[in-house]
Amino acid sequence: MRRIVTVFLSLVMLLSCTMAFAATTEKGPLPQFMNAVEGSWCDQNGHRMVVFGDYMMNGIRVSEANNVAGDQLNGSATITIIGRTGVDFVNVYWNTVAGKRSINMGGNMPMVPFATTPQYPETIGGLHLDMTEPELSNKYGPGTLLTPSETMALCGINAESWYYKDIGLLATFDQQTFTVDRLILVKGATTAFDISALNADSPLYKYAAIYGWSYTPAPGDVVDMGHGQSMNFKYYPQAVMIQLSSLN
Repeated sequence: MRRIVTVFLSLVMLLSCTMAFAATTEKGPLPQFMNAVEGSWCDQNGHRMVVFGDYMMNGIRVSEANNVAGDQLNGSATITIIGRTGVDFVNVYWNTVAGKRSINMGGNMPMVPFATTPQYPETIGGLHLDMTEPELSNKYGPGTLLTPSETMALCGINAESWYYKDIGLLATFDQQTFTVDRLILVKGATTAFDISALNADSPLYKYAAIYGWSYTPAPGDVVDMGHGQSMNFKYYPQAVMIQLSSLN
């Protein structure tokens, strides 16, 4: 009998220690931050979706949360992101007013809870704007990482990019959310836009005919495609791209 009691007490102590350890691991700045911002968010136009959960942001590991201030409803933190391009730091602010939650990425990108799936008027090989780095990598591989100057030499855009040389495609990413904000086809690409089947080697009058535009775009034009997205001919015929309309 005494042995049974001893075993029982040992199990109780082990369970108590396990529970205490679990509780301890749920405390600290990183769990505090994740609990405050957990969920799916997007910008005011329904783009740049951000998903926080399981110590990840858009499938990229969040390794630290520093300078955490405030509480569950209102606060701020600087998070450390460890991705393919190295270590990045992002300032995140969260706020609750009259029961409505919001966050702000980098201090200049207000975001609201994600509600509806955005529509994409054009895609390339099944790729669309707002895809995360892991989503793009899972579909086409990580691509070759280009510096801003290397990207500019290919398509005129001064931004870091992923380059898929075999098909003539580049993707650039928003620096706060790490989601695709441009999909670029360079001259000589072996792929094309999915709906129009056009690319940088196609004459501009065909774009107007297929998309039903009232005028033929000229090199340098940026045409609104609706749903917060545009077709950019700024660097045509070197390149043509779809992009978020908020970009220059």
